[in-house]
Amino acid sequence: MPNKDWRILVSDMIEHARHARAHAAGMDATAFASDLKTIHVTRCIEIIGEAARSVPDDVRARAPGVPWAQIVGTRHILAHAYGRVDPAILWALVDQGLVKLEADLAPLLEP
Repeated sequence: MPNKDWRILVSDMIEHARHARAHAAGMDATAFASDLKTIHVTRCIEIIGEAARSVPDDVRARAPGVPWAQIVGTRHILAHAYGRVDPAILWALVDQGLVKLEADLAPLLEP
């Protein structure tokens, strides 16, 4: 994916952060852990991580508040944990991290 325009990658990250938050809207951690939509939230987080992995270093440097390495690392854990993902970790990302991520990424797409 190295030839993909980084703006598309950042847009994908924002879009899937919004999807994950929408799936979890109105839930608490217990409801989130028992809901089938959590599977799609997991996929959204994976897509965010995959996109983050391909964003060029010079663009990453323009958003120093984004924990790029952690995002990519989380993607690796989700993609390869094979059912051993702790719903509490996903909940913390959705409940606390994605709004900030969207806010930190949005300026990258402004002209």
